[in-house]
Amino acid sequence: MEGKLELTREESKKLFEVIRQIEKKQEASDFLKPVDFKGLGLDDYPLIIKNPMDLSTVKKKLKSGKYATVSECTADLTLIWNNCRTYNQIGSTIVNQADILEAVMRKQCELNGILLDLPQKRQREETKPEPVKEILTLDSKIEFAEKVKKVSHEVLAELVRIVETDCKNALEELDNDRIQIKVDSLDKITFDKLLGLVTVVDEPKPTKKHKKNN
Repeated sequence: MEGKLELTREESKKLFEVIRQIEKKQEASDFLKPVDFKGLGLDDYPLIIKNPMDLSTVKKKLKSGKYATVSECTADLTLIWNNCRTYNQIGSTIVNQADILEAVMRKQCELNGILLDLPQKRQREETKPEPVKEILTLDSKIEFAEKVKKVSHEVLAELVRIVETDCKNALEELDNDRIQIKVDSLDKITFDKLLGLVTVVDEPKPTKKHKKNN
């Protein structure tokens, strides 16, 4: 009778190291635990994501010997990033974070001698290229902050509406029903849209020139 196929101690050690390096990244905070779709009000999440996965679940399965091969574990890690891209808009902050963490995973697998299914990865990239995140400059963020101070409540409401639609995780609810826009969490496209709106509002209106009576 053949014995159950199990990971070796060395394979498990390498996989734990890959996960540890991913968890160290600041982008990993939203991927450490299962998505609290009820708390976040994401009622459609279980309808779209049929097989949820997160880093804590991968670690639990690894510790309890649920993986028979290394590829089963790396497949679950890859599932985390693919789920994120399936549910969220391409180019959004959280998808950019998933792309960064997947790159970390691939780098760590390479360093630890873990082979990944590279041909499948290349095929996915050909059909759906990963977006390159543009960095917001300090000057542009300062300019935006100064212009926002001068706009009306109606314009502020429009800014919030745009962020909620295009880049929802850049909104943070504060006390007293206040909402804060986290500029550093905005993607470049959404930021440019907001900056354009407050710039138009902030432009001085031309003054009428009075004719001089002779």
